[in-house]
Amino acid sequence: MSNTRLIFLAVAAVISLLYVYMTWIFSPPDAILGENVRIFFQHIAPALVAYGLFGGTLLCGVMYLWKGDLKYDIIGAVSIKLGLLFTTITLLSGMLWANAAWHSPWNWDPRETTTLILWIAYACILAYRASVTDREARAQFGSIFGIVAFPMVLLSYLSIRIWNTLHPIVIDESGFHMGIEHMMTLFVAMIAVTMIALIMVELAYKVDSAYEKLMRIRMSRS
Repeated sequence: MSNTRLIFLAVAAVISLLYVYMTWIFSPPDAILGENVRIFFQHIAPALVAYGLFGGTLLCGVMYLWKGDLKYDIIGAVSIKLGLLFTTITLLSGMLWANAAWHSPWNWDPRETTTLILWIAYACILAYRASVTDREARAQFGSIFGIVAFPMVLLSYLSIRIWNTLHPIVIDESGFHMGIEHMMTLFVAMIAVTMIALIMVELAYKVDSAYEKLMRIRMSRS
């Protein structure tokens, strides 16, 4: 393992511990939601990271269709898997937040609904990829579907500005609508979750790349 990777892992570990400390100890209770405000930091950061991962799928799809290099398809597929993981965390933490704020875990709010549709769209792409045995077809159509699905990410993000919604808008053109302690905690949360996601992408890419090589060896021997 290179020194750069060790340093990155060490920094990620320190920031993750700081994230835990700031979420559960440093950040004060909210005047209205009390201790339930801590759910906020487990909700916003995974949501934005999920959007970024699906954006990675879009870029990898474009690069694969342009270059034809399977490494882009592998990274794009990994981004879908991890994007779905972080979207699942977003939906579950959002339900906890909704239950605390609105006394119901699901309200068919525009942000809730569009995020659920987003999850279904990328889950369908992953299901398609798993059902296709032809490697080239899987990469080509998987890349196309990854590109076509990305507008759902934009719709999910912009839904609270397009429709009337129960979902709070904490960041807009006028700035952050939160206390300084909560803003600092959210900033650390974003860094920590992003670094964790990058580590997971690298590990998953190595595993899937090794699997691809194994499949090629088996096919060459058959």
